[in-house]
Amino acid sequence: MSNGSKKINIVKAIDFERQYMSAVPPVFKSSRIPIQIYDIQETARFIQIPTPLHRPDYNFIVHLTNGHAKQQVDAAIKSISKHDILLVKQGNMTALKEVSADATGHVILFEDSILHHLLSKEKSIHLFSADAVIRLSAATSQWLTPLFGLLSNEMYSEKPDLDISYSLFQAALIKIIAANKTHHQTINRSSEVAFTFKELVYKYHIEHKSVSFYVDKLSVSVNYLNRCIQQTMGTAPKEWINKVSISQSQLLLQDFTRCISSVAFELNYDDPSYFGRLFKKVTRLTPSEYRASLMQNSSGEM
Repeated sequence: MSNGSKKINIVKAIDFERQYMSAVPPVFKSSRIPIQIYDIQETARFIQIPTPLHRPDYNFIVHLTNGHAKQQVDAAIKSISKHDILLVKQGNMTALKEVSADATGHVILFEDSILHHLLSKEKSIHLFSADAVIRLSAATSQWLTPLFGLLSNEMYSEKPDLDISYSLFQAALIKIIAANKTHHQTINRSSEVAFTFKELVYKYHIEHKSVSFYVDKLSVSVNYLNRCIQQTMGTAPKEWINKVSISQSQLLLQDFTRCISSVAFELNYDDPSYFGRLFKKVTRLTPSEYRASLMQNSSGEM
């Protein structure tokens, strides 16, 4: 099924502009620089909300200083409000569901290469092993706001200095990590295994749905992997693989020209009936009901 993986709709920043924005405001300019920052107030009104479910080819952080928003991250809808941070890791399925008219703050897009350059593996695990939404204190949020303003000024200057930009962003990331309640917990072997397991599943879930594949990749026993994932994520490894795969199917089902069976086959499910049962177990809807809800939402926006 290697050919199926090539069809997956991975969205780059430039694709987001073309597909999900009615127009591109002057401040919203994609570049090949691996970090970008946008003012929510200046860009939100151009985004066609709700956006379709998609898989971004980048990580992003949302920092709200006012208002509220809702973002789907994989199968969950995350509510974010004043002083919150939303973290979305590359590989997640996501969709912007709602943004209030009074929303202010920043969205920062950044590639994995930057993350590896600015943070140790331990700090990266701290950052992304937290819940997708981090509730900041007002003081921490107010500390970040001018820093993101400086980062924006630097990035949009005539000749941005990347060393300054990276240093500012690194300071912001470290501040966010420090604000996370789990920051003081030691990153142990179990946390590292869970973090790597998630990244492997995002990469290989189409071709490999058996736990044994990931056990071999991680060089651990089945029992140890089960224990690590249960402790850190509150679910079994197989259930996590299923959730990621079904989230991917939700993306593919947005193409109404495709039959449900073809989506099942593309995701390496040989039995469309089994795929349908699994889809309902994860989403509480059948694939047909999910697709009908998409069509209803689409017609309601017209």
